[in-house]
Amino acid sequence: MSSSSSANAEGSHSRRPANTAFKQQRLKAWQPILTPKPVIIAFLAIGIIFVPIGAVMVWSSNSVEEYTQRYDNTCPVGNTCDITFDITNDMKGPVYMYYRMDNYYQNHRRYVKSRNDDQLRGVVVNTWSSITDCDPIKSKGNSELAPDFFLPCGLIARSWFNDTFVMKDSSNNFLALRKNGIAWKSDKEKKFRNPPANAPGIRVISDFEDEDFIVWMRTAGLPDFKKLYRIIDNGLPAGTYTVTVQSNYPVASFSGKKYVVLSTTSWIGGRNSFLGYAYIVVGAVCLVQGLIFALKHRISPRKLGDTKYLEWNK
Repeated sequence: MSSSSSANAEGSHSRRPANTAFKQQRLKAWQPILTPKPVIIAFLAIGIIFVPIGAVMVWSSNSVEEYTQRYDNTCPVGNTCDITFDITNDMKGPVYMYYRMDNYYQNHRRYVKSRNDDQLRGVVVNTWSSITDCDPIKSKGNSELAPDFFLPCGLIARSWFNDTFVMKDSSNNFLALRKNGIAWKSDKEKKFRNPPANAPGIRVISDFEDEDFIVWMRTAGLPDFKKLYRIIDNGLPAGTYTVTVQSNYPVASFSGKKYVVLSTTSWIGGRNSFLGYAYIVVGAVCLVQGLIFALKHRISPRKLGDTKYLEWNK
């Protein structure tokens, strides 16, 4: 009697999984057997598919018209300078104007986290603990009082790019540069709102919904990046154009560089052939491997399951 009760107690506290097909690993399974023919066909198929796709991507990338001019080395901070673009081929609209920066590490961990998203969404933030991520740009004199908080706080907002550009054609006519639409729609509608007029703090940025500011606040993943500045809807016929730059942003202290970029786009974006060449290389490697395996299988085939190749049978 005692042994029966102890057995029941042991069974009730047992850690043994239930006797089901899933928990006892008795489910049906399928595992492919990689015989030579399917492997050869797979390699050849990947190569045949990837190479044309890569070629189309490279062709599309090369069809993008892009012109770049560096200006930090000829236009010191505090000066207004003219940059000349000689457009050799017609650029169909829309044409995108970017500013590009090199050697600027927006992806640095301390820089990326130095912001307060509640502030940027227009939420009133009045506790010191809420803006700790904004270090080292949090408040005036590092004060813990809400009226001394920067609006917005953080390194990203404080380092907002502030060079300006206007563009003229060869007849000295100013071109229409559209600002509306340069920021992501999701950012503009959900992530950036102006705080209430009576929100405590020192206003650093007057308009949180400024699209130039929104574009800057989306940090780049690489040290060399470009950000959209304006859109030219009507395109640019071939000819000579002048971009007048008001240089305000210093980059010499970190050996940075500044550029103006004019570019069209294709169905895969701007000019960047890397993905296309990657497809071509992978496809070519697969084709070569498939042909080598096919030749080997043709010349000296191996019988499937031949035990003479086993280590213990030698």
